[in-house]
Parts: sequence; C-alpha cells; structure tokens
Amino acid sequence: MRVHLIVAHPEEKSFNCALHKVAKQTFSEFGAIVTESNLYAEQFDAVAGTKDVIGFSDPSGFNLAKAQRYALDNGAFCEQIKYEQQNLIACDLLILQFPLWWWSFPAILKGWIDRVLTSGFAYGQEAILKPRKVMYSITTGGAANQDEKAYYQGKIDGLYQDVFGFMGWKIVPPFIAHGVQRKSHKARQLILQDYQSHLKTNLFNSHK
Repeated sequence: MRVHLIVAHPEEKSFNCALHKVAKQTFSEFGAIVTESNLYAEQFDAVAGTKDVIGFSDPSGFNLAKAQRYALDNGAFCEQIKYEQQNLIACDLLILQFPLWWWSFPAILKGWIDRVLTSGFAYGQEAILKPRKVMYSITTGGAANQDEKAYYQGKIDGLYQDVFGFMGWKIVPPFIAHGVQRKSHKARQLILQDYQSHLKTNLFNSHK
C-alpha cells in the first residue's frame, strides 16, 4: 500500500499538522510506503501559469489546458509539477489535510489542484492517472449543532465531487474535526485517537 499525504497549513504546531503526523505514523506502522508534501513548508507555488510549462508558445495566447497537454506530450512540466505527479502515479491512496477556509480549500491547496491535476494527466479522455482512493481530513471553525454539522458536510461533499468525483476516484468518508481551537488539550488528544481509528476503520480493513 502506497500513501501520499498532503498537508496545507502554514503553522507546523497547528492541529492540522498534528493530524498529519498521526496519519504518517499510523500508515508507517501499518507497513505502508508513505510519501508527503507539506505545501507551506515547501513553498509550493499556488499560481498556475506560463512558468508551469517549458517551451510552450501559442500565437493565439496562453491557454492553460492546451499548455498542460503540450507539457504532458513533451515532458515539459516544471520540476515541482513533475514531482507531485510522480507521487500521485505511485500511490494507491491520497489524503489531503487542510483547514476549511471560506467553505473551501486554502489557496495553496487549490493551487496544487490547478497545477498538478492537469488536463490529460488527471482528467480528460485517456487520462494517464487512473482513479485512486482519496480522503479529506479537515478542521473547521466549529459547529454548534447537528444542523451546522450537516451544512459543513454538504460543503465538504461538494469539494469531493467537484474535483475527485469528477475524476472518477473512490471517495473515502472524510474525517472532520470541528472547533479544535476552543477545545482542551485532553479533548484534542481524543480527536487524534479518533482520527487513528477512522483511518483503520475506513482504510486498513480493505487491505488485509
């Protein structure tokens, strides 16, 4: 089992990074091959554009999807994109760890999606990257009741379907940690334990 972990939070001491460490440790103990991308620590460039592709020119102007197809056919992606795509090709499971900001991905993670999940590679006719499993682990600002939790769930379901559902990936139920910034140290530790149980329940049993 090969797992690629992506974490998108600017603070290494954050609860998101703590969740990321739990996933890394849990999969390593399980015997999985684990790779990781810490987008902020690696200063991942979130802005898609002409720098992504080497040697592409079009007199009619720059078109991102067309440039991505050119790069795929000619091995012309920049090194940052090549590295991320190679990790995706090698993995069986992708986990995205991030805080939900304005009901969506942090900009750096959205940039990763824009730049790495490219036309012809991740989607489109005869895409090279075949569907894998994907799971989101997310922190939110908090949910006061079940109605608010259901609202968050709907937003997160949309984030799944708009990207990985569109690509035909197998979606694993997300792990959602609500309002962690207002919880005690003991409560946070229990959430970390719950996350480990979530991983084992939803992912390990299928690989026995």
